[in-house]
Amino acid sequence: MSREAKTLKQRIETLEKENTSLKKSLFDLSIRYNANLSSHSKSLFSLASLDVPLLHEAFMDPLLTLMPPAAALAVQNVASPPAPDFSASPASNASLAVDSVEPFAGGVKNSGRGFVLKQELQGHVGAVYCVQFSPCGKFVASGSFDKTVKVWDVSGQTETQTLKKHSLNVSDLGWYHDSTELISGAYDQTCKIWDVENGKLVDSIDCDGFVQSVMFHPTDKSLIFHGTSRNVLGMVDRRSKNSKSGKGAVTIKNESMINSLYVYRDGVFVLTADSQGYLKTWDIRNGKCVHVNQNSQSKTPISHIALCYSSTEEEEPRMLAVNSYDNVMRVYERGFTAPKYNYKVLHALKGHKNKNWPIKSSFYYSRDPLFSKRHVSHDDLYASSDVSGEVEPEVVEKEKLTGSTTLLATGSADPYVHVYNVSGGEGTSELLQRLEGHTDRVYAVNFHPTEPVLVSCSADFTVRLWTLPNGSRKKA
Repeated sequence: MSREAKTLKQRIETLEKENTSLKKSLFDLSIRYNANLSSHSKSLFSLASLDVPLLHEAFMDPLLTLMPPAAALAVQNVASPPAPDFSASPASNASLAVDSVEPFAGGVKNSGRGFVLKQELQGHVGAVYCVQFSPCGKFVASGSFDKTVKVWDVSGQTETQTLKKHSLNVSDLGWYHDSTELISGAYDQTCKIWDVENGKLVDSIDCDGFVQSVMFHPTDKSLIFHGTSRNVLGMVDRRSKNSKSGKGAVTIKNESMINSLYVYRDGVFVLTADSQGYLKTWDIRNGKCVHVNQNSQSKTPISHIALCYSSTEEEEPRMLAVNSYDNVMRVYERGFTAPKYNYKVLHALKGHKNKNWPIKSSFYYSRDPLFSKRHVSHDDLYASSDVSGEVEPEVVEKEKLTGSTTLLATGSADPYVHVYNVSGGEGTSELLQRLEGHTDRVYAVNFHPTEPVLVSCSADFTVRLWTLPNGSRKKA
C-alpha cells in the first residue's frame, strides 16, 4: 500500500471515529431533551444542565449526509423533538434579572419608544444561522442551514443575490471593509469568497474541520482567517498557489474548538474564543499564544465574541462582549494595550438563553445620546398581556444619556432579541428591550455600522430588520 493510500485510510478512520462520537452526542442530547419536554419540572434532566459540544443542531445535516438513508431517517426522527411552546407565558421560559433591572414578563410594546420591527425578509428554507451588515451599510448577508448565502438590499428590503456553492450548513460570514467581497464559512470544511456585485464565487479554501468563524485581514483581502471544530486557527494567503500547505498558510493548533475570532487592526494578533471558555491572543507571525483570559470559573464554552467599534480606525476597540454557555454575557474593558491587558469585567448580563446554542451578539455605538429623559411606566417598556395583575405597574425614570450611547444586542435560545444599554460605568447596565416577533431561536444579531438599525436571524427561517423611530431619539 502506498504512503498516500495509508494516509487516506488513517484520515477516513479518524473521520469515522469523529462521526460516531458526534452521532452519540446528538442521540444522547435528543433523548434527554425529549425527556425534559415530557416530564417538565419532574424530569431527571433539564436542558440547562446539559454540557454538550457547542455544535448541536448545526451538526444535524453533516451527520445525516454521512449516514445510510434508513439510519439517517431514524436519527432525524429521534433528534427532532417537538419545538418548545413559546406561546406560553414568557415568565415560564425566562427568569430575567439584569443588574438593577427587575424580572418582568412579556415583551416590548411598539409604543414608539424603542426598536420596532421594520421588515421581515423571507427566502431561506432552513434556519438562518448568521447575519451581518456590510461595512457600507447598504446590504445584509445571511447564512443558513439551507446551505446558501443571501444578500439583501437594506433600502429596498429585497433579495439581490443567492450564493449556492456550499454543500453543508453556512456557519459564519465576514465582509471586507470596502463591501465588495464576502467570505462564508461552512460545515463542508471550506471558506468561500464571493464577489457581491455579480454574485460569483471568487475563491474556495479547504479547511481542517467544520468552519466556526471567519474574517478577512483588516487591510488585505488576500489573507483569510478561520477557526474550526478541530481546534485550528488558520490563516491562508489566497495569492499563494499552494495556499493550504505552502508559505502562504499558517496553522495554529488550539486545545479545543475555536468558536469565534477577531483579527486585530494591525493584522499581527488574533483573538480567539474556544469551547473550554478561554479568550486567547495569538501572534500570527510565530504562532504563539501571548495572552490568556479565562471567561468564567466554570470554563463553559464561549459561543461568540463581539467588539465595540467606538474608537478611531487606528485604535483597538476597548469593549468586548462574550456570549457563553452559562447564560451570562460578560462585557470587558480591554484597555489600550489590548494584546497583553488583563480584561476587566464591566457588566455581567443575564436574561437571554445561551446554554447549548451558538448565540451571537453585536454592539452599537453613537457619539450622541439616543433617548431623552422621561418618565415611562413599566407597561410602556414591557408588554403586559401576560402579567395578569401579577406585576404592579410602576413608574421608571429612564436615565438621560448625556454623552455617548453604547447598546449591546444578543440573540437567545428563546424567540427574543435582548437589547441592553451598557453606556454607563461598571455594573450600571440595563435591559432596554426584549424584541418579540421571531417564533424560534434567535441565533444572531448585528447592528448597522452607523445607524440604530438592528438585523436578527432565527431558526424560524426569517431575517428581521428593527429600527429606532425618530421619536425615540434625543432631539437636538
